[in-house]
Amino acid sequence: MNLIFRELGDGEMDRPPTQRDQFNNDDVELVDALVRESLQNSLDASTGDQVRVRFALHQPVDASREVIKEYLDQQTLTRHLDACGVKIGPEKFEAVRLLLIEDYGTSGLTGEWDRMDQKPFSDFWRRMGKSHKAGRSLGRWGLGKLVFSSSSEFKAFFGLTVSTDAPNTPLLMGQAVLTTHEIESRRYDSHGFYCRLGSTPMQLPITDAQEIARFTQACGLRRSGECGLSVVIPAPIPSITEDRIVGAVLKNYFFPILLGRLVVEVGDLKIDAASFAQLAKKYGGSRFESGELAEFIGLMRKVLLGEHQPFVLVPSWSKTSMEKALEEHIGHMREQYTAGDAICVRAPILLKNKSGEELQTYVDLFLKQARVNADTIFVRDTIVLTAETKFFKGNRVLAALLATDRPICSFLGDAENPAHTSWSATAEKVSEEWRSAPVKLREIRSSLQQLYDQIASSIDLHDPNALVDFFSLKSESGSTGSVKRGPIVRPPNPTPPPPKEKLYRLTRLSGGFAIKGASGLDEEQLPLTIRVRTAYDVLRGNPFSKHDPLDFDFTKGDLKIVREGVSVTYPSANVISIEVTNPGFSVEVTGFDVNRDLIIDPSRS
Repeated sequence: MNLIFRELGDGEMDRPPTQRDQFNNDDVELVDALVRESLQNSLDASTGDQVRVRFALHQPVDASREVIKEYLDQQTLTRHLDACGVKIGPEKFEAVRLLLIEDYGTSGLTGEWDRMDQKPFSDFWRRMGKSHKAGRSLGRWGLGKLVFSSSSEFKAFFGLTVSTDAPNTPLLMGQAVLTTHEIESRRYDSHGFYCRLGSTPMQLPITDAQEIARFTQACGLRRSGECGLSVVIPAPIPSITEDRIVGAVLKNYFFPILLGRLVVEVGDLKIDAASFAQLAKKYGGSRFESGELAEFIGLMRKVLLGEHQPFVLVPSWSKTSMEKALEEHIGHMREQYTAGDAICVRAPILLKNKSGEELQTYVDLFLKQARVNADTIFVRDTIVLTAETKFFKGNRVLAALLATDRPICSFLGDAENPAHTSWSATAEKVSEEWRSAPVKLREIRSSLQQLYDQIASSIDLHDPNALVDFFSLKSESGSTGSVKRGPIVRPPNPTPPPPKEKLYRLTRLSGGFAIKGASGLDEEQLPLTIRVRTAYDVLRGNPFSKHDPLDFDFTKGDLKIVREGVSVTYPSANVISIEVTNPGFSVEVTGFDVNRDLIIDPSRS
C-alpha cells in the first residue's frame, strides 16, 4: 500500500477542502465533532436493535510501530505535508499514537469498491460534499468524514471495513487530506489515497487477507470478520483524550444510550443504559451533577417508549396561539409545573413537500422547573443540536424539543448544517425538498418558547442569594467578607401589604408578543395607558437607544397589529402606546424577525 496524490493538469481547478472549520468552531469542538460523526454514521448503518462503538487510544511498540510507519509511507507523506506548510518531525513517526474507532452491529461500507456507485463505500472514500442519506438518517452533507483527517496531526486516516454485501472480503484503504499543493512545479490534488492501483486510474483498496491481518494486529484493532467499519487515526491531536471523548458521548448521545440502541466503549469504560447515570455524574460536568437532567431525560424516554402519553394540542395551535390551544388545561399545567412535575405537550406540525404531499407530523415539548439554571435540549431523532439552544430563554427550567417522527426528522435533517449543530431554513436540501421551509422552521423553533411563556410567565421564581454580591460589605482589610458585630436585635416582622394585582399580562408569540387584560383590571381603573418599548437585543449597550428603524418601524406599518378594546398610537419607531378602554382588552403584535432576540419593555404611563 502506497500513498498516491493525483497530479493536476494545467486546466484543472484548485479544490481545497475549505469546510474544516465546520467541525471546530464556537458551536462545536473538534472532539465533539469527531464523536458525533463517528456515532451518527454507525447509527445510520445499524442492522439490528443495538450498535456498539469502541474508542481507544493505542500506542504501538517495537515491531508494530515499524509496521505502522511502513503503512504511513513516511517519506511520501512528509514531502506532501511540507508542501502544504505542515511540519512534522521524524520523532512523531517514532512515537506514533493511534486513535481507534470501531463499530459493530452495522452494515459496514456497502457498495462496489472498484467502480463508482451511489452507495456508502463510494460516498465515504470518493465523494466530498454530497451524500445519499435521507429520511431519518443522521448524516446528510457528505462532509463529516473531514473530521477524521482533521483529528490527525498527519491529516491522515485509514479505514477497514467488512460489509454485509461481501462479508468474506475485508477492504483496507486510507486518505491524507491536505490542500492543493505544488512540488517541483507540479500541482497535486488535495486528497491522497493509501491504496493500490489496478489497470485503471481508480484508487483501489487492499483485499489481501494476510496483509489486512498484519495491519489489524499492528494497530490493535479487534475486528476479526464482523461486519462494520474500523477507523484508525494516526497521531491524534493532543486535545483528544479518553476523558473528553467520554464527555462528548454523554453530552451528545444520551438518547440512543438510554434507549438501549447504542453502547459505547471508551478505553476500559462501558457507557450503556445501566452505567449512564453513574458515569454522567463523574464525566458529564456540571449539567449532570444534580441528577435533575438524568431524571428529566427519563421522562422523555417514557414518552419515546409509549409509557407516558403527552397532552396533544389542536392542529390549529400555530395559527391561533399557544394560550388558546391549551385552553382550560393551562391552569392545571401551571400547578403541575410549580409543584415540580414535568410538562409534556405534543405539537402537531403539517409539512408539505415539493411534490405537493401533505405530511402530518409532530414535535414533543418538555418543561420541568429546576433548582438552578439548567439545560435546553433540541433533538432530532437521536442527535442533539447544541447551537439551537439560543432560540430558547427561560429561568431555572429544564426544557426540551424532541423530534422523532419520520417526516419531521426528514425535514429537520435536510435543514441541518454539516456539523449537525443547528438548523437553517436556507439550506440547499430543505429548500429543494420542502414548501414554506422558513415558516415551518420558525413554527417548530418557537413552539418550546411559546409553551414556556404560557406555563411559566405568571410564576415568580425567588432567589434569596440573587443580590448577595451586590450588598456584601468590605472588611477593614479591603476584602469582601463578614464583619464582627454586636448582638442582632430583630424588629418584629410587620404584616406585609397585599401584593398589587396585575392589570395586564405580557406573553410572547412566534415573531411577536401579546398584551391582555389581567383579572385585576376592572372598569374603575380605566382609562389605562401602557407604553411598550421594543428592540432587538445587541451585544453591547442599550438595545432601545440603538434601535435602527430599518429593523422595524411602528410608524410605517411594518408590523401586524390586532387589537380589541384599545386605541394605539406610535410615539416613535420602536414604541407603541396603548390606551385601554375595556378590561378585556387584547393587543397582538407580530411580524418581528424570529431569528433575533426581541426585547419587550411594557410600563404604565
